[in-house]
Amino acid sequence: MLRPKVWLLSLGILLLAGCNDDDAGNLTAPGEGVTRQIAGSWAGKLQQAGLPPFKMAVDITSDSTGRVAYTGIECGGEWTLDGVRPSTPPRYVFTEEINEGAGGSCKGTGTVSLSPIQGHSPNRPAYTRLNYRFTGGGVASRGLLHRIHAGAEVQTFKQAGVTPP
Repeated sequence: MLRPKVWLLSLGILLLAGCNDDDAGNLTAPGEGVTRQIAGSWAGKLQQAGLPPFKMAVDITSDSTGRVAYTGIECGGEWTLDGVRPSTPPRYVFTEEINEGAGGSCKGTGTVSLSPIQGHSPNRPAYTRLNYRFTGGGVASRGLLHRIHAGAEVQTFKQAGVTPP
């Protein structure tokens, strides 16, 4: 039988071994319904070096995809969920493929990260705001997205020359 001090020390070592930060970068694989907490229409203003602030809108489905439009570059495209970072709140990571719009050369890919901000109203969805971050092609942009009513994103899509969802 182990003495209490040795037993507590052994337990502490085992707990520390399980608290490894290496798992912080891992993604939970996409699956059906993974994006249900953030599914719906979102809009916001983004900041990007070299451009004045611009609008964006996205429609995220519960099947882990999204359709997006940006007025600052007058382009849009598709989001595909890569996975969810296990954090509180979770961080949703999408690959973005720009493939349409009035902005001329509307092609490119990058990574979009969405971090929900918890809402506090009992009659509204749990997440009403998302921190947005894009990186790719030497560009980075950030902003805050707000949940909007379905169909309210159409104006932003039209302004960007992108087919609405």
